[in-house]
Amino acid sequence: MKKGLIALTVCLGFLGGTSLRAHHSLAAEFDQKKPISLTGTLTKLDWRNPHAWIYMDVKNASGGIEKWECELGSPNAMTRAGFTQDSVKVGDELVLDGILAKKGTNICSTRTVKSKDGRTVLSQTEGAR
Repeated sequence: MKKGLIALTVCLGFLGGTSLRAHHSLAAEFDQKKPISLTGTLTKLDWRNPHAWIYMDVKNASGGIEKWECELGSPNAMTRAGFTQDSVKVGDELVLDGILAKKGTNICSTRTVKSKDGRTVLSQTEGAR
C-alpha cells in the first residue's frame, strides 16, 4: 500500500510539473515593446489548448512570402469572447496586431484579428497580460 501511494505521488508530481512548464507568461516569450501588424492569408487555424494558433502567409517588402505563427488565447476564453473555429476560414485575408516573440522569429502573440474589410473578429487587448 505504501509503495502504491509513493508511486501515485511521484506520478502526480510529474504531471503537475509538466503542466506548469507548459504554460508561460506573456512577458517570458514576447516583447511588449515590439508591436507588429501583419496582413496575410490564413493557412491554418490550430484550435487546441493551452493556446490556439493562427498560421498565415504574409507578403514581405520584397514580394516574397513569409510564414507566420500567431499565438491566440485558450479556445475556451476565445469562445466566450465570440471567436470560434468558424470565425475565420483558410484562405481568408486577415489583419493581425500583436507583439513579436523575443527569439526573433516569425512568431507573435495576437492582440486583435480583423477581416480584410476592417471588421474586428477577435480582440484580446482588454485585460491582456
